[in-house]
Amino acid sequence: MDKEREALPPISEPIPANCPVDKGQTICDSLTCYTQRHANEIETLLNIQQVITSHLDLSDVLQMIVNEARRLTTAKLSFLYVLEEDHLCLAAVSGSDRSEQLIGYCVPVNQSLAGRSIRTNQPIMLSDVQEDDARIYAEAIKPFGNIGCYLTVPLIYENRSIGVIAVADQCNGVLGGDSLRVLSMLAPSAVIGIENARLYQEQQERRLEAESRHQMSESLRVMLAIVNSNRSLTEILEFIVNQVSGRLFDSQATAIFAYQPKEKSLEVQAAHGLPSDLVEARMLPGYESAYLSIHTSQPVIVSDARSGGAADEANFEGLPSEWAMMAQMIVDYQAWLAVPLVVKGETYGSILMYYREPHLFTNEEIGLAKIFSDQVALAIENARLRIQAEQAAVIGERNRLARELHDAVSQTLFSANLIAEVIPRLWEKDQDQARQRLQELHQLTRGALAEMRTLLFELRPAVFKEAKLADLLKHLVQAISVRSEIPILLQANGEEILPAEVQTALYRITQEALNNVIKHANPSQASVTLTVRSGSATLIVSDDGCGFDLAEVSPDHFGLSIMKERAASIDATLDLKSKPGLGTQIIVNWQEPPFKE
Repeated sequence: MDKEREALPPISEPIPANCPVDKGQTICDSLTCYTQRHANEIETLLNIQQVITSHLDLSDVLQMIVNEARRLTTAKLSFLYVLEEDHLCLAAVSGSDRSEQLIGYCVPVNQSLAGRSIRTNQPIMLSDVQEDDARIYAEAIKPFGNIGCYLTVPLIYENRSIGVIAVADQCNGVLGGDSLRVLSMLAPSAVIGIENARLYQEQQERRLEAESRHQMSESLRVMLAIVNSNRSLTEILEFIVNQVSGRLFDSQATAIFAYQPKEKSLEVQAAHGLPSDLVEARMLPGYESAYLSIHTSQPVIVSDARSGGAADEANFEGLPSEWAMMAQMIVDYQAWLAVPLVVKGETYGSILMYYREPHLFTNEEIGLAKIFSDQVALAIENARLRIQAEQAAVIGERNRLARELHDAVSQTLFSANLIAEVIPRLWEKDQDQARQRLQELHQLTRGALAEMRTLLFELRPAVFKEAKLADLLKHLVQAISVRSEIPILLQANGEEILPAEVQTALYRITQEALNNVIKHANPSQASVTLTVRSGSATLIVSDDGCGFDLAEVSPDHFGLSIMKERAASIDATLDLKSKPGLGTQIIVNWQEPPFKE
């Protein structure tokens, strides 16, 4: 008997001995019996093919194939290997009580009998494994126990082998020509089922990848909107760690660490999913990884904290009770990824993503984490710049107020103090002149009061939301008029309160325009006219000063650029009219934009 067959049996196979043939039957009756049985086999295989190809889960399809292979051949054991480079990896088993443990077991292609079937694209059958143990790779059949006979058929897709389907039995000679025939007939259906499931799985993976990329794109869009908002750095970082754990990655916790160079320590700036008491105590796993990522400027991976790469009790510098908490954290979070945060070429800190189970990080995940860390660094830098801008604005406003106090209130009060000192002596000599000085003193103190009220208004931005613009301009005009000793007429029409940003812009334009009048126009008088209607406002600042030729004066002079920028900020128009000797007029028109759905 041949122990090995490397070709399918011929179709004109002799009539099986177990086919019932009565003495009176003809050879045609026997052929009819065999044909009927063969037709039943084909019908069964077609039904199996329909069932296999109708399922799209790859693991389910593989298990169906080995189950049917064992049933059709009546073998005790069946298994399916898939080809992965130079190894065959066990993908499904039927008939073994150790199936789950065996999945993933690999054998080299160039040493195993299944590998020979792959290389030759031919089935191989051994009737007695023990008699032909020289060609058997012992490690390949060792996990399955004692095997007497063995049959393997290659799975061929588009002229290339993708794996093998095999059956085995403890008894010798159980697997014969019938087993080889039905297994060879099952193989094409198995290939179709496997490829269908693979294509579906790849399609699902691509769909999930596309959804993941869309989700990340949307999250980054939302995050950029938050980054460019006026929120504080703390609020932005809290939002970021929530985005990491909730939407961008599959991590269960996230922390952002800032490195303190002087103390050579890490400070948790934001955390999500971590116990607050351990965050405050700075007893989180991954500190060493964060330090390493900061000093190397490279991602640091701990795929399984239980198998090394995390803190151990022997090297832990702390109390036993603290180690107990740390050990529990390592149990709760068994893998993490640390990515450095680099802001303007300098390492700011590190962002850590924690996983509850051991996690094998892919290059795509690491690359995604790097991209995300760049966005976090951008958020930090923007927040820094915003804080610096706010501080510069505060300093600038303080300096301006200091100048205003010195140029206006301080000098006014100084003049008032001199007059107050002179009045008692004048009263004894010339009461009329003393009364005149008293009138001047009254004017100076009223002007100082107006100046102080104006400065106090500017220190309280809420005033521009609550007060009418006419009332604000009244104090401004009075203060400038007393300080400059130039009469300024204010005429205000309309009682509506405009939007805060509009009131602020019109107030600042009036302030800048009147300051320019006092400094450059040398007028005998000036006027401010405000007309407010529902949804619109017109501001006119005029003087009868020296005027100028618009064609000969740069737009940057006389604060024109500042006034134009303020007008543009509220979508208002600013027109300037002036002629030498005929004074100057500034007209600002604001119209509420139409409502857009």
